[in-house]
Amino acid sequence: MSIPAAKPSIRQWEQSASMVSRVYTPLITPYQRPQQNAGNGNAGTVNPDEQKASGWQPPQAEQQRAARESGSSSSGLKAIQHSQFQKIPLNDVIHDFNNTMTALGVDETTQQEVATYLGVVRLQAGKEQPEVGYIKQTLRTAANTLDQYIGKALGQPSKVVKEWVDALLMQDIDYKANIAPEEVNPPKTASQRPPSQPPDPGPDTNPTMVPPDKAETTGVKTQLKSLIETAKTLQSQQQFLQADETLQTALDLLQERNKPDWEGKVWGLRGKILDQGGQWQKALNAYEQAADRFAQAQLPQKQSYALQAAASLLEDHGDLQKAKGYYEQVVSLDEKTGDSRTLLHSLNDLGSVALKVGDTTQAIQALEKAAQLLPTENISPAVQSDIQANLAAAYRRTQNYSQAIDTYQQSLRTARQAKDKTRYISGLQQLASLFVEANQPQNAMKALQRLQQLT
Repeated sequence: MSIPAAKPSIRQWEQSASMVSRVYTPLITPYQRPQQNAGNGNAGTVNPDEQKASGWQPPQAEQQRAARESGSSSSGLKAIQHSQFQKIPLNDVIHDFNNTMTALGVDETTQQEVATYLGVVRLQAGKEQPEVGYIKQTLRTAANTLDQYIGKALGQPSKVVKEWVDALLMQDIDYKANIAPEEVNPPKTASQRPPSQPPDPGPDTNPTMVPPDKAETTGVKTQLKSLIETAKTLQSQQQFLQADETLQTALDLLQERNKPDWEGKVWGLRGKILDQGGQWQKALNAYEQAADRFAQAQLPQKQSYALQAAASLLEDHGDLQKAKGYYEQVVSLDEKTGDSRTLLHSLNDLGSVALKVGDTTQAIQALEKAAQLLPTENISPAVQSDIQANLAAAYRRTQNYSQAIDTYQQSLRTARQAKDKTRYISGLQQLASLFVEANQPQNAMKALQRLQQLT
């Protein structure tokens, strides 16, 4: 539904938001606002009747359902009261979000986004031990989405829904709930015709209709984007477990939809989050899953990135042979895509790990190819110095001292160009040791004297 041309006042929006709530406004007051006018005893205070503990007893399920459906004269909704001793069912919170969207007439995109967050809440609430902090954070995110919609309509920032949710979360809520999937979807507004009643095309006798499958795809993408953004937000807050659970929800949404490109994206982000959370083996599996999905989607560049991340993890944790195998696949993919800059880095990775496992032939082949690409790419001097140092070390392994010395000296010049003292000292140490090994004591002494001056 589009935003009406005549902008409502803040007072109207607040009234709309308060009318739809059956669990907080105005029946439960979490705190008393401070007085603003000392001369007026009623200014800024809460109605004392609202603070008294009532003798009302919780209605039976049938009474609650009747109350939901009967409605009130002002908004078509009737608030269900909760005594101070009764926990607020999480289902009622979900219903309030949906009824708020209906009252505000939010557009379909906003409905889909909020429904996605409520779906995450539903999955969490169904667990044996729901993560209460995660549920609260997700509800606040959903509230922020609605406030953004209201803010656009008003032309100024809104905190109406946020303040309602903040107050609500101060109450005693039962976070363990069995919520049906359809409960997280908002009810149809008056402007939304049921599927059996197609919209009137008006004067256009050949209206453009959106195919059902395309509409469904658009809805899924909106939900996926919302879940991914939520996961990234949680990741930035270092809530890695909750971020991982959010991405699992995204993967559940993608089941049997044949969208390997989206699955690869979700698995790739999941790998980063799991790695940051200290679960490197699960992160490795996530990167492998991402590479597999990107291969299915025929996206070699993204497949290369996922495999490179997996290989790097394996190298860091000592599984060098498997890492080397993945780096070989990365090099092959980069050669196919023709991205020489990325290829240069992957060749250096392969050469470095091949050197570690003792395969000097493969190390030299990979590093020589990388060195040949250096003049054609705008690579930082620090990276160039590393590639040259790795190649020099490979030459040294084969006792090709002449080429090793020349290449180490190139690496030193590049490190000096980068003004990287650490790399320069490390290279000079290697060169001094190489001079000794090559039976060049005078050059070794010069290198050591230079080291002494620097350190």
